[in-house]
Amino acid sequence: MKRLAATALIFMLAASVAHSGEGIKEGEPPPMFTLTDDNDQKVELESILTKPTIMYFTHNACYYCTQIIAYLKRAEKKFGREKLQIIGVNVMAKDQKLIKAYKRELEFTFPMFAGNREDVLRAYKINYVPLIIFVDSKKTVRKVVGHYIHEPELHKNITEIMK
Repeated sequence: MKRLAATALIFMLAASVAHSGEGIKEGEPPPMFTLTDDNDQKVELESILTKPTIMYFTHNACYYCTQIIAYLKRAEKKFGREKLQIIGVNVMAKDQKLIKAYKRELEFTFPMFAGNREDVLRAYKINYVPLIIFVDSKKTVRKVVGHYIHEPELHKNITEIMK
């Protein structure tokens, strides 16, 4: 029984350390990369962080991620594209094929990038999704949410990065 309890404790401690986004630091800029979008174009992340931005790490097989996509679509409509930018990074996608299928299925229009690259996954410490990074207009990470988020919390964090 003691061995089982010790094993459970070790597992819980390991799980609490290995979480999504642990390498991202609030108050610092996010790691910058050149990523491929859904039109197979190379885009430098730094060049598109020109206004408050939500960086949303997801993949096609994540049920909770699809719910968050609905929240993001409503947030984009509420706050406006001219004031808020949403970009997705699909950690399963190596090219635009998977991204296009995901966008078509969930009917969203914000840009999504292929993020199935070791350098991206390592820099952002992607162990699971969803991962939501709130970046202000000065390219500074203000909040990292490495789990499911409810819509009121999403809107609260958007309001914070838009100040």
